[in-house]
Parts: sequence; structure tokens; C-alpha cells
Amino acid sequence: MNFIAPSLDGQSGSVRLDTPQDGWTVEPKPFTLRPRVLYHAFGYQGRGSNQVNTNHVSFSADSVAKLKPGSVLVQRYDEKLSPPDWADVTITQEEFDRQGQDPANCQ
Repeated sequence: MNFIAPSLDGQSGSVRLDTPQDGWTVEPKPFTLRPRVLYHAFGYQGRGSNQVNTNHVSFSADSVAKLKPGSVLVQRYDEKLSPPDWADVTITQEEFDRQGQDPANCQ
């Protein structure tokens, strides 16, 4: 399946999986999360040496069900885990937007 974004120049992007809005569309419709399936999402624009990619996020129906309105699921590397690994972190939409504008996160 593909989620197609509107023009996001200079903006962060996020989409509700259950009801894409604000110019977002999904093909094929409707998108339904299946139990026990791990999904991986990322964004890109352009092709070849001009292609720009976003960070990716992995999620399941269970992780999405735990989200509250106004929250965003991201993954962060957690050295405290044994062994160290990527872990789900929920942040506010405002924090997500702020981090997306921080040059340190755009390398």
C-alpha cells in the first residue's frame, strides 16, 4: 500500500492511518492494520542522487492502538536495553514538529 502526501516543503509530515486527511491519500483503500504484522514506513522524494529520505518507523496494530490523539510514534536507540536496541517512544505532535526543524536531526 502507498500513502501519498501533499506537498510538504519545509514542513514535517504525519498521517492518520485510519483516516488520511489534509491532502493525504492511500492506495488501495481502505487501509486496515492486520494483527501480528509488523509494518515499516518511510518517506522519500525524488530519484537517484536527488532522492531525499525520511527516518523510518516500524509499527503494529497493537502499537497504533496505544496512541492517543495528538501523539506520534517514533523509534529511538536505547542503550539501556539488553542488548541495546531500538524502542518505541511516543511524543507529542508539537515535539515531533520541533525535532523535524532541528538541523541536528536533518543530516
